[in-house]
Amino acid sequence: MIAVAEAIVSPIMSVLGAGVRDAWNDPSNLAYWLLRNCKIDGISADDEELYVERKGLEQRIADHVRRTTPRKYLVVVGPRGGGKTTAVKKMLMGRGKVVYVTLESEVETIQANLRSNLGIPSDKVFKVKDAFKAFEGLHGVDKPVLVVEIDSNVSPETVRKQSQELKILCADAKVAHGILILSDANAAFKLNTDPGRQEMLWIDDFDENEMNSLLDKFGILPKDDPDSAALRRRLWNEVGANAQDLVKMAKKARKAAGEAGARAAAGSAAERGVVERYIEEKQQDAFTNVSNLLTTIPRDKDTRLRLPNERWNLLSLTAALNRTPSGVAPYDKGLSPANLSDAVKPTGYRAITHNGEAKLFQFYSKAHQHAARRWLRRRRFRHVSFLTLLLVLCL
Repeated sequence: MIAVAEAIVSPIMSVLGAGVRDAWNDPSNLAYWLLRNCKIDGISADDEELYVERKGLEQRIADHVRRTTPRKYLVVVGPRGGGKTTAVKKMLMGRGKVVYVTLESEVETIQANLRSNLGIPSDKVFKVKDAFKAFEGLHGVDKPVLVVEIDSNVSPETVRKQSQELKILCADAKVAHGILILSDANAAFKLNTDPGRQEMLWIDDFDENEMNSLLDKFGILPKDDPDSAALRRRLWNEVGANAQDLVKMAKKARKAAGEAGARAAAGSAAERGVVERYIEEKQQDAFTNVSNLLTTIPRDKDTRLRLPNERWNLLSLTAALNRTPSGVAPYDKGLSPANLSDAVKPTGYRAITHNGEAKLFQFYSKAHQHAARRWLRRRRFRHVSFLTLLLVLCL
């Protein structure tokens, strides 16, 4: 589609002696330069080879951009490293009329980003809505897709303003299909609450089948080897399968196997050694996060956790999550998702998150669930020991 747009517009531009400098004068130029300078990169060849199909999620994204007329903008949210950006890029590869914007700082906005990429001077009038209306004269009837990815460092106020801009472009003016990718689950609370114009898509970590598919693609921990198969089950049961972390670990394991030499036994042992260390590191990190969250609640100027009973609410929520095999629990009045978002904001406190689409609290990973069980057992043991000591002293 980009090639088609270029074929249509290039002759006009050559006659006019046009370049980026004329983008604001001719609507067809705007569409051409949006496609050329703000196009989606897609995923790398390596990522394409290792991509794990996630049919349900991919279908949701495809259905959203297939609608004739935009009605809502899609908010893609989930744990960090869960594969949100990769899934969106994969589904939009090969589709024409896709404009991609990344906002990484406070000064960036959708309009400023597009203005910069188009090379439009600050003294020239530029309206994002008009730029997307320019696509109406190009080949095909499909509406363009505007993908906006917002970094975790961006403030809540900026997120709200840019989501409002996306709402105006997509749900109100209906000039584009909008997809908003947020950095993590907590970022969803920076949004304006507007369910009539928002559609939430939760992208979680891999399930067990997806994890096994990725390990198969890397060629590590073969299922026909009993020790490797047992380690796969341990990896799933004790840590879970965050897509980003799993890929990093699998690359290290494959490299270690290659460095071990030609002997298959040596390669398998090296692979298993990398995976076992990964499990231990993840469990230790998870226990640190759980301990920080439940013992040293942050009290900075931005937090909402000011009431004395908030720590008790966190303890109660953690206990409730541990009573369910899946480690999830519905929202309740004891602790609001917004308050939890404040509690896990600092680095080193992220043990529990919330699925905004299903309205559920959940552990960040299976490693955090196991860590919470250990922490609660230790806490009960300390209380029992203290009561036993008091009883002995009284006697």
